[in-house]
Amino acid sequence: MATDTATHQQAATPVEAAWMRPWTIVAVALLLRLAWAALVPVEPISDSVLYDAFARSIAEGRGYAYPNGGPLTVYWPVGTSAVYAVLYTLFGTGSWVVPAFQALLGALIVGLTWRLGARFLDRRVAAWAAWLVALWPLLIQFTTILASELLFIALLLAALECWSSRRLGDLWRAVLWGACIAGATYVRPTAWPLLVVFPLLAWFVDRRARPALLVLVVSSLTAGILFAPWVMRNHNLFGQFVLVAANGGTNLWMGNNPASNGGYMDLPPTPTLNEVERDRHFSREAIAFIKAEPLAYLRLSVRRSVSTYDRESIGVVWNQTGLERRFGSGVLMPLKALSSAFWWGVLLLGLAGVVRALRQRRARALWPLLAALVFFVVVPILTVAQDRYHVPIDPLLALFAAFTLTGLFRPRPAGEPA
Repeated sequence: MATDTATHQQAATPVEAAWMRPWTIVAVALLLRLAWAALVPVEPISDSVLYDAFARSIAEGRGYAYPNGGPLTVYWPVGTSAVYAVLYTLFGTGSWVVPAFQALLGALIVGLTWRLGARFLDRRVAAWAAWLVALWPLLIQFTTILASELLFIALLLAALECWSSRRLGDLWRAVLWGACIAGATYVRPTAWPLLVVFPLLAWFVDRRARPALLVLVVSSLTAGILFAPWVMRNHNLFGQFVLVAANGGTNLWMGNNPASNGGYMDLPPTPTLNEVERDRHFSREAIAFIKAEPLAYLRLSVRRSVSTYDRESIGVVWNQTGLERRFGSGVLMPLKALSSAFWWGVLLLGLAGVVRALRQRRARALWPLLAALVFFVVVPILTVAQDRYHVPIDPLLALFAAFTLTGLFRPRPAGEPA
């Protein structure tokens, strides 16, 4: 089978060979993102305002603190702002700095998507998937949004690349896996369970306890070393253990309380509690609600599944001020429609690709991709909803969508009737 595949790839037409080359796709992706950055000015709104303010505070030597002389904080994960702070320190705070970095991140995501597609499936699937990610409207739009999405996706795909590498020895694979997951956790704390989930699944799939235990221990130690400075900082400030951020309980409460619609809502005041105490208070409130009202929790989970996956327009919403300033408000609805239509197309093709893989009994070979996909599909359904929370699965969906497309448009062998 491998020989047949290689022969087919060598026999590909020049047009196929050109469009399948990863550097061609990565170059187009980078140009598209740079063009978007040149056309759409950066106008931070919502969460982006604080990402920028925190980064400036770190770069100016005031630490991870709220703007205008505000207190040091641990409410939000520090990773994205810390990376922006490094960029501000090296290159200044010009409006081009973050978009240039995120254009490079976007190109890296395309390259990593190709790598994973080639490793788990084949080069043709890899090329289709990379093109989908290169042309994905939302992933282009986030070039000019100060947010965690692109950085998190890049770290997640890098972690999967390390996990599945055949060139790395077991020890280095575990070290790099742990480092990537630690980095992703600094950006979004939802990533840390993968340190445990993946070794357990590897043991379940391969029935080899020793390698799974090695990865679990070494990657956890690596991540622990990387978390240690931040944990010590948080303990010195608040006198309590905080791994990365003190917002997991508050997010859970937003999605699960008697007044919740499953999505974001303002927190009621808790003037006597610091950030860590407040987070644990709302965590207890949410858990108590879930235990007391399991049917309500189920209904909210259904609502969260709808509101998280029914559209993909947050990239336009968070670029709204810049888009209106450059093009007027008339551009917003067409861009939202384009973004959501692309999302729905890839979502349906991706689900079809998952079904196709399962029917072909490929679950064992593809389990890391399937596990990551399922994990990040489930997290917002169980906690709090917004369409931005499904963005980490976009490249994974692209891989399975490409698997569907290559099945539909596979070249016919010579002599096969049309």
